[in-house]
Amino acid sequence: MSEFTEEIPGQIAAIIKRLGDGRYTSTSIYPLPPDAAYDEDVHPTEWIQTTGVAPDRLTVEIKQRDNAGVHRLYTIGRPEAATENTETETIHNGDNEYRVRPAEVLTATEAIELFQHYYDTHTVPAGWHLREQPEFSDTAVEEHLKNQAAKGDETTARGRAPVGDKRAKATKTQEKPRKGI
Repeated sequence: MSEFTEEIPGQIAAIIKRLGDGRYTSTSIYPLPPDAAYDEDVHPTEWIQTTGVAPDRLTVEIKQRDNAGVHRLYTIGRPEAATENTETETIHNGDNEYRVRPAEVLTATEAIELFQHYYDTHTVPAGWHLREQPEFSDTAVEEHLKNQAAKGDETTARGRAPVGDKRAKATKTQEKPRKGI
């Protein structure tokens, strides 16, 4: 992103509005450590990410640390998502599909607002519902790694964390096309 903070809102909007155009399928932003070098490969533990087809079929997720220090992944939805209990809507990300609740299908405008608020505060604005995806919490990932290590899984042996089918490593730039979020 630009070093000129006045350009950030326009960059966030442009990136999100291109999602689903056949080239860009997802994007994420995350805080960088203050001492991170420009070309350093950063492995964030907190972020906001979106995928889908703009302008009206996106899903947004946030990974953030809870009060106990555990990083948890949440799907962000409108308040009525709290009363919905079935993932009946499909969000497309290239060849991948994700099931979400109806109130978790967001517009590009909503995603842009969420991203801008996250950029400014590293939080989700009040009034949004967060549905936890417990299988992606630090503790679930740690347990998965232990199980794989016990089995001698080669992914664990190479030091890579397990990643669900709908997750990909966050990149430093949002301009790179990605296979999934």
